[in-house]
Amino acid sequence: MATTSIADKLAKLEKKIAKREKTIAEEQAQLDKEMEEYNKLYLTALANKYKLSGKDLFSAIEREHDQLEKLRDGGMSDSDIDSLTDSAPADKDKATLYEDSPRTLFDED
Repeated sequence: MATTSIADKLAKLEKKIAKREKTIAEEQAQLDKEMEEYNKLYLTALANKYKLSGKDLFSAIEREHDQLEKLRDGGMSDSDIDSLTDSAPADKDKATLYEDSPRTLFDED
């Protein structure tokens, strides 16, 4: 009789696990969809802020990335690179610098 009870418990748990796995898969799909929309909105906001088309925005980001890679390959650290720009105070660390970036993306005109 104890064997039947364990088997029943296992069957119930298998059903619960299957149901939970299905719920997690559905939630992950919804999260992925929402993250995609979130990212598109940020790109749109960035394009609007700098008055660039999608293609021009992509080109600008690509050029910036290439320039950063060249500076890093030349031996510069990220803090050295940050100190080259007027908008990156040397006394702030990266966490502080980027902490406000989502707000400033939308607040500045």
